[in-house]
Amino acid sequence: MKKARLILGGGSAYGLAHIGVIKAVMQRYAISGVVGTSMGAIIGGCLACGTDPDEMLGFAKDVSTVELFNPLNLDFSRSGIFDGRAILKKFEDWTLSRNVEEANIPFVAVAYDLNRQTTVLINSGTMADAMRASSSLPFIFAPHEMGDYLFVDGGVSHPLPTAFKNEVPGEITIAVNVLPHVSNKAEFYQRNKNRPKSRMVRYDIFMQSLMQNQGFMAIQAILRDKPEIVIDAHHGALGFTDLRKADEFFEYGYKKAQKALERHKEPDFAIKLREGYEQLLARIATNIRKG
Repeated sequence: MKKARLILGGGSAYGLAHIGVIKAVMQRYAISGVVGTSMGAIIGGCLACGTDPDEMLGFAKDVSTVELFNPLNLDFSRSGIFDGRAILKKFEDWTLSRNVEEANIPFVAVAYDLNRQTTVLINSGTMADAMRASSSLPFIFAPHEMGDYLFVDGGVSHPLPTAFKNEVPGEITIAVNVLPHVSNKAEFYQRNKNRPKSRMVRYDIFMQSLMQNQGFMAIQAILRDKPEIVIDAHHGALGFTDLRKADEFFEYGYKKAQKALERHKEPDFAIKLREGYEQLLARIATNIRKG
């Protein structure tokens, strides 16, 4: 089997599709290393510890929003809404408290350090700490402290960390993007007197805004770093909080990966894919200028 490195992006519950993608990839390639951001680091960390996709799916189904966002887990330091201790304990259980250096395959978690104001690649220390640091979503979870580092979600700077593909071995690079599709359309403001009451709470407003921005950044990463295979596994019919729908994300990711891996055999597939992304970005830039 050809050796492939996996680049797994962030995307909250959307990232559960990574599990299905991994199952499809393992049927065609030997996974030789993984770089992950946020949910991509969580799934990637489990993979690096030897957890198979079916077992990962079991882990995912064992977690609920009620458990993670329990009032007992509030962050009283006021640096986030929740302290993140409950999810750190889950990570420790899933990885058997192993260190990154002890992983079955090379693994890198991408996080952002507020103290140094730079991206940090975590390839040592406990796997649970690496996963928690990379998935420390600002505003929702308190930053994760490790020594003099103050880590928040790696998606702040690298929602799809293709820039670090060469930090792990592999003959080809497979990047998996689960973020929402970026629209290339815009419309002009029309004055009206209708004032529908917003039903979005702060969390929804923050997450939707964040994911649209990160979706744009992910496309730029694909064009800049040119992975051989790109798997778009964003499940638009589900939401970023649908942690209880792990089965649906899994099946969707598996099918999207199978299709992308088959298309990869077609002549000039990678070139056509990048051209499509380039045209999308060009249309977005045109609409911004017109606006």
